[in-house]
Amino acid sequence: MKRLLLILALFCSWAAPANAFSTDSGFRTMGDGTQIAYDTYIPAGTPPAGGWPGVVVLHGLGGSKESVASIAQVFAAQGFAALAYSARGEGTSTGNLELAGPTETSDERALESYFAGLPQVSDTKIGAWGISYGGGQTWNGLAAGIPYKAAEVVETWTDLYSALWPQDIAKAGIVLGFAKSVESRSPLIVANEDAAIHSTDPAAIKALTAPRSSLSKLSSITTPVYMFQGRVDYAFDVTQAENGFIRTRGPKHLYIGQFGHAPSTFPGPDLAYVMTQGVAWFDHFLNGAPNGIDKSKPVTIAAATGKKRVSFAGIPKTKVVGVGFRGTSLRRTGPKFQQALETFGVSLLKVQVQKVSNYPRLVATVFAGNRAITHGAIAPRKGLQTIRLANYVQYLPKGTRLTVVFGNSSGSGDVAYLGFGDQGAITLGSAFLSLQTLTKPVSG
Repeated sequence: MKRLLLILALFCSWAAPANAFSTDSGFRTMGDGTQIAYDTYIPAGTPPAGGWPGVVVLHGLGGSKESVASIAQVFAAQGFAALAYSARGEGTSTGNLELAGPTETSDERALESYFAGLPQVSDTKIGAWGISYGGGQTWNGLAAGIPYKAAEVVETWTDLYSALWPQDIAKAGIVLGFAKSVESRSPLIVANEDAAIHSTDPAAIKALTAPRSSLSKLSSITTPVYMFQGRVDYAFDVTQAENGFIRTRGPKHLYIGQFGHAPSTFPGPDLAYVMTQGVAWFDHFLNGAPNGIDKSKPVTIAAATGKKRVSFAGIPKTKVVGVGFRGTSLRRTGPKFQQALETFGVSLLKVQVQKVSNYPRLVATVFAGNRAITHGAIAPRKGLQTIRLANYVQYLPKGTRLTVVFGNSSGSGDVAYLGFGDQGAITLGSAFLSLQTLTKPVSG
């Protein structure tokens, strides 16, 4: 968090000049008595007719209004009023964190209504910017009809269950990390923590996550939404943003960049691009500025390194590259690639399970050298099994050889599927990977 604040402060040193805005702080009382802490940022000078356009800024899990203060300041310096608030159970807000549930959506609606009612702020030109937990709240707010005129979501989910419990197996390392960061203020998380980490009650976790996911309502959203997702994000992979891009019915953009949850970071090296695009999106859809962002190609993928970016008219086309892994060991290496590749999409790993005894989960981690490329897990049964691998954008230079490592936890250096110690026994037969890749790499 300190690194995030430092980098954002450096970015804002040029984006938000001194005296560009005034600030105010306070608490709003929710219907159940919970006190929500907020800060407002009002641009200096005389408001335009009807008031300043506004942006509600929502923070990530374990954060607070302070952790997104620099984001709010960027918008305020560019002529947008901003309101950042600490979700219930976070920062100095009271109450218990309820995992972006309906109660938090009611809080979000109340804060948006208060903000829109300020005399300096337009009541018809309010947008939302949310990151991670705040991005999920933003999607849920849109699905619930909070009257945002535009929105931006960063490294977040549309389907919480498929993101963190794909194929009914928890990304235990990620789930544990999230839970431990907030469990002291969330009885809900404490009550479900064991089942969530150990995948012992999928039905209960599905029931918990369904009302906290926007997936089933995305097709009802017509609000302009800019989705910013990381190339490699172990919590929320590219599919989570693709869901939003494919299903929503309003203007939309998708940027896949050099940031994210572990093993990536936010901010990433493309922070300035993310914020510049964010300001332009709100300037067009809140202010009507003819800046052309609505006419640009809607999907952009950043290269793995550097500043190269490639734009597409829609979700880019892919091709499947087959990789056979010979032998029966738990670690196998495939042949060299004869050309450079870049992964994109959900790859499928088929493996023959010959014998299995007291082996609650089978994790497959695909490596290029020491770098984990993707991973997935299933509850194994005898016979041919299919493991759906996470959708990360990974560049594979010509000559790369992939290695697949099977076990009951992630391979070395991969925190997604935390290990629970040696359990049971498993015997595997043939394995074949159908690797989804871009038709032409954007990196290299």
